[in-house]
Amino acid sequence: MKTLKHILWAFLATTVLAGCSDDLTYTSGAEDDPDNYGVYFPEQTSPTEVERDPAEEPQVTYKVRRAKYLDAITVPVAVTTSKEDIFEIEPITFGPGEQETEFTVTFPKAEEGEKYTCDIRIEDPRYISLYGPRATGLSFSVIRAGWELVTSADGTATKGKWRDEIVSDVYKMSSATFNPYPEIEVEIYQRRDIKGYYRMRVFGDTFMETLAGGKVNYQGRNLYTIVDARDPDKVFIPYQSTGLTLVNGDGELKFASNVAENFMMDESTGQYGTLKDGIISFPAQSIMLELEKRAGEFYYGNRNGMLRILLPGIVVPDYTVTLAKGDLADGVVEIAATLAEDVEVMKFAVFEGALDSGQASLTAQDMDAAKTFDGEIKTSGTIRVENKTTGKYTLVGCIYDKEGVMRDYASVSFGYIAKGDEKPVILTMGLEATQEFAGQGITPDNSAKFYAFGEEIESVVYGLFRTDRLGSADPDKLLDAQGIQFTAEQLAALNAGHFSTMLTGLNGGSDYTLLLRAANDYIRKTMQATYRTTGTYNPALDSFTYADFLPAANQPSLDVLQETTWNYYAVNYMDEHPVRRKIGRVTMDINTENSSSELPILNVRGLSGIEFDEGGALFGMYVPGVSNFTGYNGALALYSHQELTTGIYNGQEVALGFIADEDGGLYSGYCMFMGAVADGYLYCVPSPLALEQGITFNLFYTGSADGTSLYSLMGEMMLVDPAKDLGGISGAALERIAALRKQALGAFTPRNYVERPEFSIPAGHTPAVKPVLPINLVTTPMPASAPVVKRAEVRVSVVRTAPAAATADSFRNAGKRVPEK
Repeated sequence: MKTLKHILWAFLATTVLAGCSDDLTYTSGAEDDPDNYGVYFPEQTSPTEVERDPAEEPQVTYKVRRAKYLDAITVPVAVTTSKEDIFEIEPITFGPGEQETEFTVTFPKAEEGEKYTCDIRIEDPRYISLYGPRATGLSFSVIRAGWELVTSADGTATKGKWRDEIVSDVYKMSSATFNPYPEIEVEIYQRRDIKGYYRMRVFGDTFMETLAGGKVNYQGRNLYTIVDARDPDKVFIPYQSTGLTLVNGDGELKFASNVAENFMMDESTGQYGTLKDGIISFPAQSIMLELEKRAGEFYYGNRNGMLRILLPGIVVPDYTVTLAKGDLADGVVEIAATLAEDVEVMKFAVFEGALDSGQASLTAQDMDAAKTFDGEIKTSGTIRVENKTTGKYTLVGCIYDKEGVMRDYASVSFGYIAKGDEKPVILTMGLEATQEFAGQGITPDNSAKFYAFGEEIESVVYGLFRTDRLGSADPDKLLDAQGIQFTAEQLAALNAGHFSTMLTGLNGGSDYTLLLRAANDYIRKTMQATYRTTGTYNPALDSFTYADFLPAANQPSLDVLQETTWNYYAVNYMDEHPVRRKIGRVTMDINTENSSSELPILNVRGLSGIEFDEGGALFGMYVPGVSNFTGYNGALALYSHQELTTGIYNGQEVALGFIADEDGGLYSGYCMFMGAVADGYLYCVPSPLALEQGITFNLFYTGSADGTSLYSLMGEMMLVDPAKDLGGISGAALERIAALRKQALGAFTPRNYVERPEFSIPAGHTPAVKPVLPINLVTTPMPASAPVVKRAEVRVSVVRTAPAAATADSFRNAGKRVPEK
């Protein structure tokens, strides 16, 4: 048997990266046979809607289990089928001591293209429990259908394209790489016996990478998507699942065309798509979306009509031109123009005023008819606008193809300031202390009131950061990466002089900086305000990185680690409403079987947050002064190995591991480090070596060794010496910390983990600690009272003058105070 020591010494010397059931109705008063075998049909891995190619074996295998499994038995069943002599069902037999068995159903006489159904029921009370929740029946259907790959007319193109607007109408993602209309290449197959009946695999890894740049964890079954285009004028998507689960509480996302074939409605009111010239398109809001765990509630999809399928060989010309205004400087505004490949030229002119889309469209048509333009651009580049008087303008462009036909238009409005003129950003903002919400536990110790008021402000982006973590970060780049945009309602309040909100969940005795960038459609301005909370700093309210670890001399000794029963705080993402909370206690002791003086190894017990039947320790390799970890800082390198049994929970062997943010994969090895970040406070961070290689481990996983059950998923793990625990973490602070991590984590869905690649520490490697962008601490601001006009601290005097006649000027005012069901 391998021991941890054998594995570690070899490991440290190298770099190794790693279906349907029916409820039975029984006569009142019937009793269970106390000696029944408790036979039932568990959740199946084989589908209950079976499709087989005629060239494949016409068979499917299902599982059966029983509660009492000492005897050898053959289970009698009752079978009902849609047509006789189609199904051949293998007897259901259990050997002595066999808890689970399988049986095979074959259907060699099934005709191609015809669907058959079968219902298998166990009815004998000697074999089943009459009243238990377990399924004693299994229903399934089979069809033998041949599919052939669709190619272009000349046979050169074997892939078509799917442009999606299904997922983005349900889930909006904050990732900068989020693409609401991802388009991917797909192989499209057509049923041999039904022309125009297509299937394609859409919602898989390539789709998710294109949708969100690989930044979202998800579970996918890689199902075929069916599109029924037998009638080119009545194309529809049958009711089906995408196979995607992005949020555990929602389950799989399902969809269907809003047509009579799917819903009870008059066919004339159905919103069918069309197949024309090799292009399948669907009307806006013609797709209905449903979440598996909210069955029966439907939401509109394809809201903007972007869902489109191109058959192989079909190319749609792209005449898109994107216009973006740049900053104004020295009487010049630069408009960046990005032209799609099929654009021959865009001819443009500049008009006074800010034109809306309707006005811009009509103006473009007039320009095309009159052929009057200020200039033209043939490739992506920059248009310079100058020599105008100060005011609002709109650049309108007519987009032409190679034949000189106008295909589309583009427009952008902008403010222009002539040389010598000024249009300053008029905005006052700041942070202040208030006791107005003290009754809710929101005080100057843990909150700040953010107020702002101004004139003609068009846009605002802001963020709140710990001052000591800003360093030399560029404020504009930081706001580009993490800033929060004001909504239209917030802008209206700001321009009316009464925007204010509470920023909660702050730490006591700490300095914060509010960064804000405002634009008035002419220029933009970046400003900042600083604020210090009252009270005492509490490390338990903070999140840390490897760079925050105290120096090696301040890391705890082996004796301190073992002698302390640590208070354990963490976020368990298996909780229905995950917040950082006190999970329990963590203890450590020397692993006598595997430890040595050269490599001290501790058993770390309690990090999983569950009560093991036996075992359950994670290994912690002591870092300070150990040659294998030369160059590394911290107290422990947390380690798991897939070949070692960790413990038993609920009668099952348990696996421990670490989840990578980038791919949601489960890894073993040295994936997280634990170190002191303050006196008596230890914090878990991703391995610095893993970060160097683009892998971020923020989550600690505990699940069954066969990968089918997830028991806990821990993040933001912190150990606190009870003698130094400040406690007093408010509910608002807990909510904020959880919201921050959830925001960074995205939607995590547990997968079926069996294989766990290993991540190791190469001997003699010193990690390069890269600066980490500070986190925007704003999550869910709460409304606050309107800001109060502040009296300026100035020195004033009065000079008497002779009274003058009243005029009209004497009486001027002194100033201005996402799923639709």
